[in-house]
Amino acid sequence: MNGLLRTTTSLLLFIGLTASTFTYAQNTGAAKKGHTYIWTKILDSADWKKSYNFQMFTQHDTAWVFHQDGNWYSTDGRRWVKSSLPNAIYNLAFLDYVQFNNSMYGLGHFEGNADRFTYTPMIYRTNNFKSWTVIARTGNLPARFFYHPFVFNNKLWIIGGANQNTEYADIWNSADGIVWVKQKDNLPFGKRSPAVVNFKGKLYLLNNDVWTSTDGLNWTLLTNEILKGEQLFGYAAVVFDNKIWLLGCNRNGLFSSRVLVSTDGKTGQSKLHPGHLEAE
Repeated sequence: MNGLLRTTTSLLLFIGLTASTFTYAQNTGAAKKGHTYIWTKILDSADWKKSYNFQMFTQHDTAWVFHQDGNWYSTDGRRWVKSSLPNAIYNLAFLDYVQFNNSMYGLGHFEGNADRFTYTPMIYRTNNFKSWTVIARTGNLPARFFYHPFVFNNKLWIIGGANQNTEYADIWNSADGIVWVKQKDNLPFGKRSPAVVNFKGKLYLLNNDVWTSTDGLNWTLLTNEILKGEQLFGYAAVVFDNKIWLLGCNRNGLFSSRVLVSTDGKTGQSKLHPGHLEAE
């Protein structure tokens, strides 16, 4: 997972890979060809420790940072308050939080590293963002990590992931976060832990290639390469202003600050961040 970001109705918020900067992008005009997005730095640093693999969400117009060392919230992106809500799933390099049904869910609890760890399939939920409720201590949540849960058709979904012995190419879903059902195995894109976004009624699975699906089960290859001749990795994907944005695109094995934006998931523009980004 690459830094953290989510959208509000009018802004795209981005916190740098090590939380050294906090910026936002805003469309300066209507969402049509020729208009410009401008990135504006609003903080040089925040109260949480510099780190990778933490997440950001918005809930009722409040921005939340879910960090290894705790959780912070802000209503303006400038002033942050540490919440009494603790980090429930613990190691955010291996597991993610996910918003579902106006609540936040933590799927599993992971301590340690890939070689030596303790994992439990506990399911956490909060709807007041003050305390967690354990809604399941044991269950059939797949015992794996590195997957990125997402919401589609009023259900939670997970694709792939891995454990210390195996990588997976299957897809599961759940109507409540407790009971999980495997829907399909041997997905055509193979074993991976992809980013998935819901865009214009379709799922877009993003890696260095792009696959689409209307039902989560049947997938079609949209493009073999997001950028022809280049290998992308490490970005965070988000939908904003009727476009798919890939932020922090590292390329060909080198770290960079590229932003890619596309209106169709197949073609788009590449610009440096921070700065100005011309809309298609």
